[in-house]
Amino acid sequence: MPVPMRAERSRLSGAVALFGLGLLAAAPILSAQSEEAAFAPQIAMPGNQQAWRRVGQATFQHYFQPYYRAALYVSPTLRDAGEVAEALTAYQVEILWQPSELGETDVRRYWRQALRTAAGDEDTYGRIEAKAEHWIGQLPAVHHGDRWVFSYVPDAGMTVQIGGRPVHRLVGIDLNRSLTRVWLGEHADPEPRAALLGADTATQHDSSNR
Repeated sequence: MPVPMRAERSRLSGAVALFGLGLLAAAPILSAQSEEAAFAPQIAMPGNQQAWRRVGQATFQHYFQPYYRAALYVSPTLRDAGEVAEALTAYQVEILWQPSELGETDVRRYWRQALRTAAGDEDTYGRIEAKAEHWIGQLPAVHHGDRWVFSYVPDAGMTVQIGGRPVHRLVGIDLNRSLTRVWLGEHADPEPRAALLGADTATQHDSSNR
């Protein structure tokens, strides 16, 4: 029987708070893996008795260069993964950076541009800009295989793990909704967005060309 959303959020909120305090062990960073094995099919979430399932995975590009691979995980009680796009339900996105090296200036430029686009309009971006810039200004350089983990619970916000450590907590529905829409919003690249939500993009592409 599905767990009531309020009870599930309460358990997850406590888990995220513990992550933010560094009291729960984070998943270790893995060495180089094949694309198929880069993300586990299920992950254990503290405070949740059931493992979260991987919905899909995709490669996101920036100026036609692969920037990172991403995987979306949701609770097994969630029936429609499309609800994640509005940041109204808990989820986790893991990303593996693909460039051999990317300086902090380029990393920060990417997230600034991605959030501005995902926000959809300047009024929305204006509401999140101060919080977004505070987060962006602390982002480090990355190397191939670096893993970042974004764990979101509506009542607690977004915990961001970098290098296996929870290092950021993002709060505010507008900011977290915009960040979610970087991957799943209407302005996101449609093919990786669909793949992240579990769609067979190869089948879709074949059908569109018939």
